[in-house]
Amino acid sequence: MDKSIKVLIADDHSLLRQGLMRLLELETTLEVVGQAADGEQALERVGALQPDVVLMDINMPKMNGIEATRQLRRRWPQVRVLALTIHDDEGYISEMIRAGARGFVLKDAEPDNLYQAIRRVFDGETYFPSELMEKVMERYHRLNTEYGQQRVDRPGEEPLTRRELEVLECIVKGLSNRDIANALFISEKTVKNHITSLLRKLNVTDRTQAAVFAVQQGMVKAGS
Repeated sequence: MDKSIKVLIADDHSLLRQGLMRLLELETTLEVVGQAADGEQALERVGALQPDVVLMDINMPKMNGIEATRQLRRRWPQVRVLALTIHDDEGYISEMIRAGARGFVLKDAEPDNLYQAIRRVFDGETYFPSELMEKVMERYHRLNTEYGQQRVDRPGEEPLTRRELEVLECIVKGLSNRDIANALFISEKTVKNHITSLLRKLNVTDRTQAAVFAVQQGMVKAGS
């Protein structure tokens, strides 16, 4: 890696911010450029410091992480947001996805998982702990079943190719580009090309939205 990934930590608990900063300082490829105690301060610090990745707590005073993420993505679309969450934050996950978060990391995650999550979203991928991904997919599947929703093709919609569907299934499982390449015996560049194509066809902007849309529309089953 040519340069360090600049990280901003936004959380209203000072002890957690300090703990995360110490963890990230142990990894030479990461650089903590600032901290924020609420959503409004997070936006101010992003504007001033221009980090690559923001670790964004969901529940914060003045402005919560959902609204802060929404405004951040609108003003600085190049900045990636990685949401900080706990197990009982499930109700907020869908809103964070819609706001533009590229991944989620549990507050009790192992350091290596935290490092991996930051690198993944920095590289333009997404990161979901498997237990959270399963909950999100199951929630959408359950809502679709309860309300009897069926997939409605959009006029002029381009169908996904067999390979694009295979890639989409891997995305739903939370695999990285490298893992997808290994699973399908293709190159990472080919994986990226397929992802670009399926995002365009599904009319979504990132992998997380593609995964949610795929389950919501019955293209891929949750937990498949």
